[in-house]
Amino acid sequence: MESEMLTDDIRIAVIGNVDSGKSTLVGVLTKCVQDDGRGHARSLVFNYAHEQANGRTSSIAQEIMGFNDQGMQVIPDRITESKNKTWQPIVEKSKHLITFLDLCGHEKYLKTTIFGLVGLMPDYAMIVIGANMGITRMTKEHIGLAISLKVPIFFIITKIDIAPKNVFDSTLEMLQKIMRSPAAGSRMPMVATQENIVELSSLIESKCCPIFIVSNVTGEGIPVLKSFLNTLKTRVNSSGMFGPPEAPTEFLIDGVFMVTGVGLVVSGILRAGTTTVGQMLNLGPDSTGNFKPVQVKGIHHKRVPIDKATSGMSVSLNIKAIAKKDVLKKSSYKKGMVLIDKDLCPETVWEFEAEVVILHHATTIRQNYQPIIHCGVVRQAANVIEMSNELLRSGDKGTIKFRFAYRPEIMHTGMHILFREGRTKGLGEVRKIIPISNPHN
Repeated sequence: MESEMLTDDIRIAVIGNVDSGKSTLVGVLTKCVQDDGRGHARSLVFNYAHEQANGRTSSIAQEIMGFNDQGMQVIPDRITESKNKTWQPIVEKSKHLITFLDLCGHEKYLKTTIFGLVGLMPDYAMIVIGANMGITRMTKEHIGLAISLKVPIFFIITKIDIAPKNVFDSTLEMLQKIMRSPAAGSRMPMVATQENIVELSSLIESKCCPIFIVSNVTGEGIPVLKSFLNTLKTRVNSSGMFGPPEAPTEFLIDGVFMVTGVGLVVSGILRAGTTTVGQMLNLGPDSTGNFKPVQVKGIHHKRVPIDKATSGMSVSLNIKAIAKKDVLKKSSYKKGMVLIDKDLCPETVWEFEAEVVILHHATTIRQNYQPIIHCGVVRQAANVIEMSNELLRSGDKGTIKFRFAYRPEIMHTGMHILFREGRTKGLGEVRKIIPISNPHN
């Protein structure tokens, strides 16, 4: 199968407060069913038994929906079958694919949600709000994260079938007030209808944020939302996060699996370049900052085998070590690892400088503060070793020099970073890479 058939893939991060109906909405959209009000639709998308038991997402679930040439949704044959059986027919019949990244709503799993927004590079963020719950603190936090990361957003107000009219009106009014505020960038919240969805999809990357009003139980508003999703365009070329297909290969790894009879499989996003079956790449950096040569044995996109993947595609690669004495195991993988072109000799980074803004902090940030850094697929604790200001508080801007605590990482200037520690969150951009040897030697 040619990779060109599969490049029109739009990744949408689904975020919002716990119990707002995110997984249920994903189930209704992708499985073409209506919910029964007792969790039927969400049970079709959960990954784990404990999620089924308590009704809360604690991992990142991925589901797809496809549209054919006529703009009609490709209906899955059997909604209870495994993804291996249901995804391939959808991919083969579709010209326009939507991938939903169903993220966690509970504060306990905020680090997983942040990784989904930073590491999985979504094109858009779909923020789900329960009409009967109002705008909660976590909803505001998710809105702030998406705006700070410059991800275009649209809103879904769910549960309109059970929300009293005065509560629903209050929720909608509060949402519009928040989005018009200077803190949110003085945006234009617009309620979507069948007549204005084409206009909304063309304006979503500017100041417009569409609002859809739906019920997962009655199906009200779902056709309008599906029509809107079919009009969305990929942001691979406009987001500035991806390199051209002719650039040296750089593949960001976000998951790793051992498949019986196949070997090590890594999943992730091709940030730059093109990869083909049989290509030689370097896997790393390991804890010492070194790379290991590997060969690509197979490529899958949405569980369908392909021969070639290009920049911006989310794929899985089956890799094997070149050296016979090396056996790739799941334990070989560390968070933040990448696959890069064998001709590249990138310098691994212990220290870097970033221009930052503090989104929220209870007291002050000073030297020796140690947050967790999120930058692409990198997730590691780092120490603040220098600051342009003596102290930084909520809303302050400044330049900070960070030093990774445990191992070097691959980073580039211009990359977005997000750092957290408890409720503290800051956002920034890498301005300078500082080449030094291991600071722990």
